[in-house]
Amino acid sequence: MRANGRRASPAGCTADCIADSAGGITFDITGAARPDAVLVLRLRDGADTGTDAGTDTDALAGAGAAEVRLPLTWAGESRLRAVLPSTVELAEGHWDVFTGAPGEQPVRPGVRDVRALVDRIPGAGRVAARIPYATADGRLAVRSWVRAPHAEAGTVRCEPGSTTVEGMLYGAELGEGAEAEARLRGTDRSHRVAVTGRGGSFAFTLPYGPLAARPVVGRQWWDLWLVPARNAAGIRISRILDDIWDKRTAYVCTGHGTDGWLAAPCYTGDNDFSVRLDPAPVSAATR
Repeated sequence: MRANGRRASPAGCTADCIADSAGGITFDITGAARPDAVLVLRLRDGADTGTDAGTDTDALAGAGAAEVRLPLTWAGESRLRAVLPSTVELAEGHWDVFTGAPGEQPVRPGVRDVRALVDRIPGAGRVAARIPYATADGRLAVRSWVRAPHAEAGTVRCEPGSTTVEGMLYGAELGEGAEAEARLRGTDRSHRVAVTGRGGSFAFTLPYGPLAARPVVGRQWWDLWLVPARNAAGIRISRILDDIWDKRTAYVCTGHGTDGWLAAPCYTGDNDFSVRLDPAPVSAATR
């Protein structure tokens, strides 16, 4: 993910955040905010949303307003409070947080209580996840996902020559002919394997060999999709139902290499699940 520009860390307001399991966030503001101000959440420009090419944005729900304005009210002890209800829609992407009226200034992140997001089980309907986080330049932002249906990656086992993935499917059920599909980003190449499970649970083992059937001369990204039934549309496999907004360094899987290539399961900047395939040997700096 890229931070919102390279500006200096903002002066002024600081917000402590509490995220609840339903998708709501409470912001407690201290600093320069005035009681006639509002809290503004603004969807970051598309060039900076961090959406990976492996995510089918046409399949994502939640497109709507690019700005949400929340009233600020006194919460005691010189603090102002704004509440983002779970019923307010946030499109998928990165939402930067400001105070506005009068003037506008970014908000610094304070304490972020996201414990309620750990091992979250969503309700019926589309799956929405929101995690407040600190950008690299010291600003508060909210990462939002909206998926319908959604395939949540769970346990990942890295084995010699393959990876096994277990997960839960929300908003759909497995049917006859269910498969997992690895798609080579930017091409029409793909490889499918059978999926086992019942109802919402799914599991599959993906061997690396077929992905490296052709010479691996440069880095390849194989994006993983769940096809819940024969002739059904694919569902991007991701992990968004926890408290980690960017899993690229938080979840590092063991790689496996042979015959001129190295394969490693990994998460993208959107927390989507993929397999990275590199020519071997690969220096530690590029892993």
